[in-house]
Amino acid sequence: MKFTPQVGLYVGALAALTTVAHAVPTISVTPPDKSRFLVGQRFDLRVEGKPATGSAITAGTLAVDGTPVTFSSQDSFSGVTGYNLRAYSNAAPGSHTLTATLTDGTGTATATAKFLVINPNGGRRQSKNIIIMLGDGMGAAHRTAARIVMGGYSANQSVPLLNMDGFPGTGMVMTSSLNSIVTDSAPGMSCYSSGSHANNGQEGVYPATFSTPFAQPRVEYLAEYMHRLQGKNLGIVSTADIEDATPAANVVHTGNRNLGQGICDQYLDEIGNSGLTVLMGGGRRWFLPSTSFGSSRSANNDYAGLPADLTAAWNIPAGTIDPNRDLIGDFKTAGFTYASSKTDLDAALAGGKVPAKLLGLFGYGNMNVSLDKIAKRRNPSAAGVVDDYHAPDQPMLDEMTGAALKTLGANSPNGFFLMVEGAHIDKQSHLMDADRAILETIEFDKAVGAARDFAASNGDTVVIVLADHECSGFSVIGALNNGPNGGGGTAGSIANLKSKASDAAATDPATTPIRQGVVGVYDAAGFPAYTIAADGYPAQTDIDGKLLIGFGANGDRYEGWLTKPLPVIDSLLPAAFKTELAGGGVGTGQKYPTEPINRAESALGFFLRGQVPGTQAVHTATDIPISAYSSSNRSFEQFIGVQQNTDVFFKLARAAFGGY
Repeated sequence: MKFTPQVGLYVGALAALTTVAHAVPTISVTPPDKSRFLVGQRFDLRVEGKPATGSAITAGTLAVDGTPVTFSSQDSFSGVTGYNLRAYSNAAPGSHTLTATLTDGTGTATATAKFLVINPNGGRRQSKNIIIMLGDGMGAAHRTAARIVMGGYSANQSVPLLNMDGFPGTGMVMTSSLNSIVTDSAPGMSCYSSGSHANNGQEGVYPATFSTPFAQPRVEYLAEYMHRLQGKNLGIVSTADIEDATPAANVVHTGNRNLGQGICDQYLDEIGNSGLTVLMGGGRRWFLPSTSFGSSRSANNDYAGLPADLTAAWNIPAGTIDPNRDLIGDFKTAGFTYASSKTDLDAALAGGKVPAKLLGLFGYGNMNVSLDKIAKRRNPSAAGVVDDYHAPDQPMLDEMTGAALKTLGANSPNGFFLMVEGAHIDKQSHLMDADRAILETIEFDKAVGAARDFAASNGDTVVIVLADHECSGFSVIGALNNGPNGGGGTAGSIANLKSKASDAAATDPATTPIRQGVVGVYDAAGFPAYTIAADGYPAQTDIDGKLLIGFGANGDRYEGWLTKPLPVIDSLLPAAFKTELAGGGVGTGQKYPTEPINRAESALGFFLRGQVPGTQAVHTATDIPISAYSSSNRSFEQFIGVQQNTDVFFKLARAAFGGY
């Protein structure tokens, strides 16, 4: 067996996950085969299975390298019997073997799995701070489109590059989950934060059968590991509802990413393990008592009754069904300064003040996208999308990132771990809203610039930029027809496009829809040139020679190429807000679409049959780019080349512990 320490991969074959000695009973062992852990990283061991028909499980055993372990608990649910040892860790680097058995009245089944323990220490200069900049769903084409919109081309050269383009370490990352080549965001982020694959929909746990998904076998996150061993603090910043998969998959352990109340409660309930110091994003609905305006708390999305051995081993509460909990008040009691708007955030940091801890909840669900936030800033007296979402005063992602870095930098003498997510790159790509997705990438890149500037000024910091997966098969296909060699003319004018009659009935393949005919490819694409306003964003997105985007993993839609005046109603909102938006009971009086295909402007666009069912685009299995920067050392070099998503975890750990 050969091990390559620079990458942390096995070279050679390992035993299969399960080797059944008899046709009785079924059996599985956790963690799965080929799992990898840091020296001393904690994780749960579990053996579970079902007995043969008419029988019952009578005994279970587990040995590590031939030495039996003593289980801390046994459980049975839905016909599955399990045996657990919580918060196990191994301090011996190298390969180890799990051997498990389950016995029922008909015989004994055996399963084996191997895991690898890696020492991140190496005697080199450690990186005090670790920053993950995650553009959710961001593939190479999202970056390309943002670069073209921001800088265009001068003398046939792209000017300027994005902030993330200037990072010296560039590679590619494979993005599978434990159970699919196509991951969702929960295991996509968990790979980077825990070093272990998870099933889709699960974060910080391994698949297992329990009455509550919060009891599934855990694996310690990098933030928890570094807080326990190095005293580092944790910061989480996102433009999503803070219960969403990417922010949660740095500190919350659950087999169901959708239980928002229990997830948000765990942020505070388990702060002793994580060192959480900054939490900013949307999701105010989970922090308000159920009787408050905009609350989504109920008895159906909480956690409670965690097993005693789990709570004892991980030093956490068992949880309580408490829909009337004032979670904002509890955060304040724990020493957090609370901001509900950009004005509040500015006040918290005014005059050189730095809060000890910072909680920012700037929307009831997901925060609004940059296109709609910028529209309000440019015309503050007019009612707009952010007003209709009951969140008229939201910060931009780079402003949130700056506030997080000030807070963490001032209060983390041992360093910090910060995850910043540009969430709507993914969400707007699902909705095939090209202009909003591109501006989200631009907003995210401005936050990348803030992180890089901090690293350059403060030293001993690693910043990586990557995605959890690619979304929608986003592709730069050309531009509004600019004629031969970009010569321009009416064919490429936005006025010409807006004047065209409806294409909605043009579904015969023998007929070229008008809006398909205006697409300029090859020479006719020319060089789109956007005007960037003083606020750093395009003055307009509908311009002559506009950049045009296709979607390779699209659902059914109508395409008109124009900027959508209204976003599709966000899925992560209080139910009453969704009803209000759909019915037009908002300040602007506008009715918001519930799906991309039922936008009001769809009557003009030409119909595109999607490759996948439904009317939304999906994630793809395409590798994503990673860019790395490090100050005071050369740990960025680790990220050059092609790597598994779980490799990123071990490379960050090596940077933090000097083993790169």
